[in-house]
Amino acid sequence: MDTEKDSPKMRIFPVEYLWDGYVLNNDIFNHTGAVKLLAKGEKIEKSRLDKLMRFSGNDKHIMVYDETYRDLMANEKVPLFVRQKMTEQYSGYAALQQNVGSLFHKPDFDSWLDREQMEPLAEEITGKVVNFDPLTILSCISFPRPMDEGLQRHSLNVALLNAMQAEWLGLGADDIKLFTLAGLLHDIGKTMIPEEILNAPRRLTAEELAVMREHPVYSDRLLCGKFDENVRFAARHHHEKLDGTGYPDGISGEGIGLCARVTAISDIYDAMVSARSYKDSRLPLNVLNMFYEEEFDGLDRRLVMLFLKNMRLKYTNREVVMSNGEKGTIRYIPLNDAGHPIIQQNGIVRQADEEWYCREMVALYP
Repeated sequence: MDTEKDSPKMRIFPVEYLWDGYVLNNDIFNHTGAVKLLAKGEKIEKSRLDKLMRFSGNDKHIMVYDETYRDLMANEKVPLFVRQKMTEQYSGYAALQQNVGSLFHKPDFDSWLDREQMEPLAEEITGKVVNFDPLTILSCISFPRPMDEGLQRHSLNVALLNAMQAEWLGLGADDIKLFTLAGLLHDIGKTMIPEEILNAPRRLTAEELAVMREHPVYSDRLLCGKFDENVRFAARHHHEKLDGTGYPDGISGEGIGLCARVTAISDIYDAMVSARSYKDSRLPLNVLNMFYEEEFDGLDRRLVMLFLKNMRLKYTNREVVMSNGEKGTIRYIPLNDAGHPIIQQNGIVRQADEEWYCREMVALYP
């Protein structure tokens, strides 16, 4: 007899995003999962969709097996915002993002900038990294974000990336939580930057950039005396460079703490995979290649190589959509050419090139 553990997992899916011609790879059920609506192998037609909509009443959802859910969600007929919303809800990312957002929108900093308010959130974020599939987290990080959610999502993403890096460094639980907290608070000084500069829908002018570059100083002032010095210095120094050409203090080498050096990598990675009103997002593999080519100067090369090693492992065997519109699977990512991975597609294994390239990563659904 099947146990609950052995039973196939089922998912809820919006009826409106089914489409004519889709051949079911398994049975589908009503929104409660109690009534089978269509059987495996049947082709969905408009008349069937209409019946499903009427049958479902006010609830416009169906239940599908996990395999069908993943197949549907990976199809370009399902809008990106739907894929994003459902992935973030199922993974718990949406709840974390809401918690971070509620803190960033509180006007009284003294009421929440303390350990009792922030450490439980950092522990929850750390738990996602320790107990959840990192690739699903990376999928959430790579999704587009609205301008008005930029700071809160960026802070959450850097916290998650910091937790991953701290784990890869072999640090203990307390240090992982500390690095997570540093990522969460690294840009808190941006709450002191005028919104017309922070959310400018264009590149900043020289004068505006000078104002923006004060945010690490503001972060330091807000955090001073309230958090561990590693958290405070990570916020102040994550834009410093090992050669001394960074800001705000122009420090170099070992003067930049480990937590700040890790946060710098997380900060850049998230900024590059995110879209801005004045720039497109970049595929994660292309960003990894930029790290290898040292396009972001002043970083700790040892930490960069550790980051690349682990990110390459995480993205190996992940599905991608290629430039010909068909899905393929990443089989190997060259260290010195991550932008052109080895792809298996339709039984053929070959390296991506300028004409046949990865168009998008297929999001993972927990």
